[in-house]
Amino acid sequence: MRYFVIAGEVSGDLYAKKLMQALAEADPLAEFKYEGPGTRPSVMGFAEVAASLDTHLKEFRRCKKELLEYGPDALILVDYPGFNLPMAKFASRKGIKTLFYIAPKTWASREYRVRAIRKYVTQLYVIFPFEVDYFASKRIKAVYLGNPVLDNLADTLEKDDPPDVFSKKYKIGPEPVLAILPGSRLNEINFLLPRARQIINKFKDYQWVVAATPSIPTTVYDDILKDLPVRVMYGHTHQILQQAEAALVTSGTATLEAALLNCPQVVCYGGNPISVAIARLIIKVKHISLPNLILEKASVRELIQKDCNPQKMEEELRLLLKGRQKRRSVLADYKRLGRILGMDGATERIAHHMYILLTGGHKVPRYRVYTTTPLGNFYISANEFEEITACEFEDNSNLKGYYKSGEPMDPEEPKPPVLLLALEQLDEYFKGTRRTFDLPLKIEGTDFQKTVWENLRKIPYGTTLSYAELAARSGNPKAARAVGQASNANPFAIVIPCHRVIGADGSLVGYASGLGRKQKLLGMEKSYAPESSNSLF
Repeated sequence: MRYFVIAGEVSGDLYAKKLMQALAEADPLAEFKYEGPGTRPSVMGFAEVAASLDTHLKEFRRCKKELLEYGPDALILVDYPGFNLPMAKFASRKGIKTLFYIAPKTWASREYRVRAIRKYVTQLYVIFPFEVDYFASKRIKAVYLGNPVLDNLADTLEKDDPPDVFSKKYKIGPEPVLAILPGSRLNEINFLLPRARQIINKFKDYQWVVAATPSIPTTVYDDILKDLPVRVMYGHTHQILQQAEAALVTSGTATLEAALLNCPQVVCYGGNPISVAIARLIIKVKHISLPNLILEKASVRELIQKDCNPQKMEEELRLLLKGRQKRRSVLADYKRLGRILGMDGATERIAHHMYILLTGGHKVPRYRVYTTTPLGNFYISANEFEEITACEFEDNSNLKGYYKSGEPMDPEEPKPPVLLLALEQLDEYFKGTRRTFDLPLKIEGTDFQKTVWENLRKIPYGTTLSYAELAARSGNPKAARAVGQASNANPFAIVIPCHRVIGADGSLVGYASGLGRKQKLLGMEKSYAPESSNSLF
């Protein structure tokens, strides 16, 4: 498959590149044409965008020309809706499938964009769970497979030095750290840093570290922070957040990263007065920071424009220092936030979904049957050798009956016995009369995946196991993350009971068919097997 990928901002560049890596693994014949932002700083705000309109139009004309010359099978658009939605319209009219990754935040502002999404986008991928219901209310089927921020954090933390090694390597002193994340745009930096510099000397027993953006010259930071005891570090944002007792963070993805790294924060936002005034008129949400939006509550303090002044910044930051009640409250909310977002591995799941959507996978199953269960539509696939090749919940409730090579079977044609057997056992399972399945499975995967799946089959009906415990049973106690990814890749829902694996704290996380179904499956099994001792229900 040939993919044309556009990411218009530095913030989307990393997500686009990770997605292309995952697509290359899912699609052995993948070819890419990538239009990214390079290293130039991006702009944000109504007045700032208006000033760069001429450049924007030139880039749009150039991209349209290159899209037609490349002739892709699909156009993948990453965020940047002001540019990418018109591109979706253009591509759709040329018969090119469009996949939009990181949906426009129309629930916050510019809701008129839903019309273009509904009309021109083939598939919309969202990164927040609440967006699925929002877009469904607009008659748009959105797919949520996790948040890629979790992937980026997991990858970074695997490669980077542990906090104690990092502090020694970069000579972080014994004093507690306060961090400043001023954003990746010049207007954000020029708003936050001059205000933050006025409170630096008021925290005498702390050391200050600024997480700098690679595309911003050092002179920008030096001119604002000269003669102050502040350290500016490039390329170590996540490690700085791990070191910090608290942080001042510009609104954006960094607020979610800070939350996932358990760094209490004060969220700061401001800019061109005209842009902010217009934004206040059209933005509909109560919160601007991602943690508050996902939690649907004012957990972290948000200081916007005039409220973002040195006095309030100091007051709110002190409330987050060790020993304060506000700090304990924020950290408790962070824990719940992690449970809502689920596990990492979203990028691989999204790439796999895109590939299946565009191609039907490596091969269309020889036989498939769709059946109705108490938890929704369900399909079972089989090959010509009487082996089950996959089974999973199906969101499209209109698919019914038997298929052969992707087409509805002739009603008079004999049905594959293995599918009839599978339907019988599935029915017995939901009636509570069957606790294990006895089906011929065609299992394909890596050796590690097969080991994990075999151990999944050994989890007794009506009980649960943590990912850490499953990792230990699979021979690598430290591989809980890899075990979670293997569990999520399980192609045999229910038959290989990956729904029986839970978080170490007992939370329901990481089920490809949705946490609602996972909860109901566990509840059903417990009701039929009350003698089970460790189930959640």
